[in-house]
Amino acid sequence: MHPAPAPDDTSWTSAGLARPEAVRQWRDWAASTIAPIDVCVFDESLFAARWSSHGVGQLRLLRLDAPAQRVVHNGDGPGRATPSIQLVYARRGALKTRMGGRRFTVKPGEFVLLDNTRFYQMEMETAHEALDLMMPLGWLDRYLPDPGALLGRPVSARAGWGAPLGSLLETMAEGIDETPLPRPMIAEQVGTLLTLATGFHEPATESRHRSQLARQILRRIETDFADPELSPESVAAELGISKRYLQQLLAGSGTSFVQELTAARLDRASDMLTDPRAGGLTVGEMAFRCGFLDPGYFARAFRKRFGMTPSEWRGAARN
Repeated sequence: MHPAPAPDDTSWTSAGLARPEAVRQWRDWAASTIAPIDVCVFDESLFAARWSSHGVGQLRLLRLDAPAQRVVHNGDGPGRATPSIQLVYARRGALKTRMGGRRFTVKPGEFVLLDNTRFYQMEMETAHEALDLMMPLGWLDRYLPDPGALLGRPVSARAGWGAPLGSLLETMAEGIDETPLPRPMIAEQVGTLLTLATGFHEPATESRHRSQLARQILRRIETDFADPELSPESVAAELGISKRYLQQLLAGSGTSFVQELTAARLDRASDMLTDPRAGGLTVGEMAFRCGFLDPGYFARAFRKRFGMTPSEWRGAARN
């Protein structure tokens, strides 16, 4: 006799729904459950998707089977979803991701940790299947004392110490309804194997403080990049540290203030240039709204980053 499904286990499918209604329900569910995100389905005429949601102790396991789409979370406001760290595991299809000024791809058999209160974008060019394990910070702190240090780092779940976690995730996806143990015990195993998979060791007090400061700096850039007055000096003053120390903190993470700020502004500009709602704005006006005071510098930086001018980028999207 198999255990009965937990009361809060739910599922959904687009089968039998008119496509506009199915797309609307899909977007509303994602925004309320995963994060306050914008979902762009590339071909709504072929939309077909399904999801299932299972409580696993304090965790929530989401299984998603979706068409090609783009999801964007701007991190501007609490939204409706509970603040969590997401473990996103790709089963089928690649997840092209933008986060914190970085671009990386989560390939099938890999997972990545994301913060559902911060900016990220994921683009899936083909139909895909993924698991999204929502983990409350209070719970995760028992296993990863500084989870922020691990965000945005794809980890293999098929090799090394990631393999046991990958095996558990696959087993949960296919058999969570038939687990022989209480689900909170399964959640404990997830936490332990996540610690092994990430190779995490609790840092010394000073190292942890440096990591926290670096994340505060990056979050300030993510939220206020459009402010033309944003500078290393102003952020350092807010945090009570010197400009030199601020630069050292970011250098320790392999980046710099100017690099992160420019990337955030260019990423936002690239989105605006392809957004029909911004069709009435000139390229110069968009540059200004993204924090660039010099249109010439903006055009050069954009071309260096994306391989074409802002106008060419806009024209390609229209075509």
